[in-house]
Amino acid sequence: MTKKKTEPKRKLISMGSNGEKEFSFSRAVIQGDWCFVAGTVGDDYNTGEIPDGVVQQAHNAFANVMAAMKAGGFELGHTVRVQYTVSNRKYIKEITPVLKQYFGEIRPAATCVVADLVNPKMKFEVEVTGFKG
Repeated sequence: MTKKKTEPKRKLISMGSNGEKEFSFSRAVIQGDWCFVAGTVGDDYNTGEIPDGVVQQAHNAFANVMAAMKAGGFELGHTVRVQYTVSNRKYIKEITPVLKQYFGEIRPAATCVVADLVNPKMKFEVEVTGFKG
């Protein structure tokens, strides 16, 4: 008699943002020891507003990422991979101290992309993959 292999349960995390509703996605998906956080921008979930400055957008985005990870039982320290997207390369110098603040000792594998974002007010987006196995 062989044992049936059971797949780890999947947990979908929603933070209630307008983007999640509009584009039909989860803020994070937890699958076993993995946490996949969707591209997260710097809107303030309390006000629904996006600040003008890229630095504040980056801080807000990290707060949103950390809230999603925490809801799934993860911490920022579990991050193994990250992708940053900025809407203009001139923002890279401005966000570098913010990236060091959050990931200075973690040092995940990282990619930075310069691309248009969905809303012209958006200047920064971050996507995170965490692992705690």
